[in-house]
Amino acid sequence: MDPVLITPDDVAEAVRRAPNWKSPGLDGLHHYWLKGFMVCHAVLARQFQKALDQKSLPSLFTTGITHLVPKDRDSTDPSKYRPITCLPTIYKTRTFILSARIIRHLNSNQVMSRAQNGCRGGGCGTKGPLLIDAVIGKVVKRNRRNLSAAWIDYKKAFDSVPHTWLKRVLELYKVDCTVRDFLGQCMGQWSTILCHLGERMTAAENHIRIRRGIFQGDCLSPIWFCLSLNPLSTLLEGSGRGFQLRRGGTKVTHLF
Repeated sequence: MDPVLITPDDVAEAVRRAPNWKSPGLDGLHHYWLKGFMVCHAVLARQFQKALDQKSLPSLFTTGITHLVPKDRDSTDPSKYRPITCLPTIYKTRTFILSARIIRHLNSNQVMSRAQNGCRGGGCGTKGPLLIDAVIGKVVKRNRRNLSAAWIDYKKAFDSVPHTWLKRVLELYKVDCTVRDFLGQCMGQWSTILCHLGERMTAAENHIRIRRGIFQGDCLSPIWFCLSLNPLSTLLEGSGRGFQLRRGGTKVTHLF
């Protein structure tokens, strides 16, 4: 992967693609204002590049706010709350730029498995895998063929990936060393504070550290998670097993 040089155009593109009024994090900044004050883009590009080169970021930008949204009226059961974490707008803008460069590197080198449909741009989420599954089911029924299949539910999938493995996959797939070191440093600072009904439940000095899993809420999270599963896809595709729609065609071993 080529070294990353952040330009004002990169900042402008990241800001343009972001929703105007999506809830911000601790910085309290909406993307609407970054879109309007275009003179800030050059300044942000310089600051982003400086932070990347120095491999450091103030803890303000690596701290999220986790809002506990009640699912029903039972407020005494912690499982009845849905946690939604809002990240700082500046952090999300920065990771959008880095994720775009990483995706470009992965696509140009054909790194990602074709079974990894969850992170492909221009897709419709689970629509593609479900269509493929439906086609296979019809072929099996029509031709009276045997098929053994299993569905795996990744419960709290983003929360289950060790930080050591997240760092390792960036190295395995030759992501730029400066980007790797920067993301590793940010990962060590990841934390969040709890908020219920607009009031903070966590003291400012007692942030909850994120010691496992991926910091959710930005553009980098999905591609990083899919990248962490990519070695498994490679092993499954190399196993020689799978379902073949027609003789000599591609075998389908799994879909993510």
